[in-house]
Amino acid sequence: MLDIMFQIFLIALCVSIATNWLRRKVLSPEDMAKMMESQKFKKMLFEAKQKGDKKMLQKLMKKREYYQKIDAEIGKKNMILLFGSLGIFYAVYAALTPLYGAFSVVASLPGDLVIPLISQGNKLTFIGWFILSLLAVNMPLGKLFEVKPEEVMKHAAEDVKD
Repeated sequence: MLDIMFQIFLIALCVSIATNWLRRKVLSPEDMAKMMESQKFKKMLFEAKQKGDKKMLQKLMKKREYYQKIDAEIGKKNMILLFGSLGIFYAVYAALTPLYGAFSVVASLPGDLVIPLISQGNKLTFIGWFILSLLAVNMPLGKLFEVKPEEVMKHAAEDVKD
């Protein structure tokens, strides 16, 4: 059983590397900086509306169209990323099912622990282990593959204020 669990864990690691690599290729540091800039704009707009600052609202509304274009541009890239990641996940799931589907149970969970959609009773299925493994490796790898907006971040705050 441990051999099967280790194999599935390695497959999950490969899937995580592939999806993180895809994210790094689709989203550039400039895109990340634009997203941060847009978030700061939205925050400033929200605060101006809350305070009722008409002068600031007028100033921000002039830039609203620019930030809507940025949101649309980044939204397209995020959709590509979403569908690419789902494609990778389901392709691997389709390949794993014939290989590990006969092993409906790869481990027993302690006591009466039940994890909805992951386990069947207190028995961990192969797909449950795959999902848990994917979650476990995706967070640290996400930090390693993180797209950092480098120097562009520094200018984002200045651009919003102008």
